[in-house]
Amino acid sequence: MEIVLIKSYTEKPWRSPETYQLIEDSLRKKWRVSSIDAKNPEILHNFLSRLKQECGGSIFAFNIAEYLDEKNKTGFLPALLEEWGIPHLGSSAESIAIGLDKARTKALLNKRRIPTPRYFVANREDADIKYRAERMGYPLIVKPIREGGHIGIRESSIVYDDASLDKIVNRIFDTYDEPALVEEYITGKGMREFSVGIIDGETMLFTPVEIDYEAMGVKEEILSYETAQQDLERIKPVQDGKIRDEIIDLSKKTFAAVGARDYSRVDLRMNHTGCYVLEINIMPGLGPHSFLPEAAKDIYALEYDQLIRKLVEDSMQRQKNG
Repeated sequence: MEIVLIKSYTEKPWRSPETYQLIEDSLRKKWRVSSIDAKNPEILHNFLSRLKQECGGSIFAFNIAEYLDEKNKTGFLPALLEEWGIPHLGSSAESIAIGLDKARTKALLNKRRIPTPRYFVANREDADIKYRAERMGYPLIVKPIREGGHIGIRESSIVYDDASLDKIVNRIFDTYDEPALVEEYITGKGMREFSVGIIDGETMLFTPVEIDYEAMGVKEEILSYETAQQDLERIKPVQDGKIRDEIIDLSKKTFAAVGARDYSRVDLRMNHTGCYVLEINIMPGLGPHSFLPEAAKDIYALEYDQLIRKLVEDSMQRQKNG
């Protein structure tokens, strides 16, 4: 068996050369590994075809990126690998596409009656954005609809009036050329935020952690792009058994609702009104300091290299079993 590590570098710490090197070192402890960094789908296809021929068809792609070229969002890797018949780590292209579209995800959660904050989608041509926001009630949080990794989320993304809403919505239109998700901001009495990693093997493992905003020392209690880039995110164990059971249950239902496979991470918030699923990150960061690897080590004593190999072994077994 030959593992193909597909590298797609970005400025994100979990997609850095250092992270890819750690992944490659972890895989090499058990398998032969070939790696490639290519922006062109044809180059990648030729590389995979040659390896497949040399190995008699026994190759498996380790991929943690949505796109070959993330800056231009070209070369949707899960779809390419499926088209070429290459077994790969992670969810199907369709599930990943759902997870990348916050509105599609939330519509699916509502359909399955999984609690999620109220929302609406704002398009550039809409004339009723302020009216719809006022009906929902401030404060609200505004996000790009198709960006992951906290991209487009700043402290100023929390809006308290029409003027700040107009400013942030137009910033998203101009910067990302996509609609904005305008969402009820879960805050107030009893506000807490959680992240639940899911490792989908023969036995599902869950890694519930709480976001430790107090240790982060941020002005606004949100996970912004800046906090992610500067590696300021801090977590702590979920001590309350009842809360732990609730967030695991909601995360498991969300994972199933979008048809995710192998691994994912679900983000949730709660306050005095209830617990809500914010989103599912179907391809969460696998950097050494990302939530999922850190929690897997703390909760299950899975060292980083063990986690990487477990993900591959579980995925291979799932696909072998059909």
